[in-house]
Amino acid sequence: MNWKRISIGLFILLILISISDGLLIRQNLELRRRIPTETEGLKVGAQLPPLSATGVAGQQVDVRYDGTGPRHIYFYFTSTCKFCRQQFPFWKEIIEKSAGNDLEAIGLVRESEDKDRLRQFLQQMGCSPESSTPLKIAFINDRLRRDYGLSATPVTLLTNNRGAVEKSWVGAWGESERADAESLLKFSLASQ
Repeated sequence: MNWKRISIGLFILLILISISDGLLIRQNLELRRRIPTETEGLKVGAQLPPLSATGVAGQQVDVRYDGTGPRHIYFYFTSTCKFCRQQFPFWKEIIEKSAGNDLEAIGLVRESEDKDRLRQFLQQMGCSPESSTPLKIAFINDRLRRDYGLSATPVTLLTNNRGAVEKSWVGAWGESERADAESLLKFSLASQ
């Protein structure tokens, strides 16, 4: 008689736990639908808002898309990303060639990026402010990061001087991405 009561009690407990799990799964799915989705790069022709951010030394970094001045190429990265480290030789070469090709290169990092770690990373990559190929850095907030379609790292984003996206590459480049970049940038890049 005692075993029968225990069995019934366990069976009822199993049913309650199953109902509870079902309700939690349903709640989880509903919450996931409410979370804004991250974009995987922007489509060609998308219009970007002006960029206003703070640089490494606390200076203001502003880009207005008024149709004058150079095109812009943005490099979105973190100092701890191994794929960013693989991408940097391409980016460094673009930085070296940008001034002579009516192109401004700007590195984009989250506001929360560790500044000391970032400085060390830029020194290792040969793009610190003291190097022969310094990379202008802008610390961006989450709103601007979403507006610019930046989610995964690395991202390379090319825009015209009116702020229209010419190309967005997500991830480290292989040979096909390098060739694509050469075509759009109108200068050659060394194979890495």
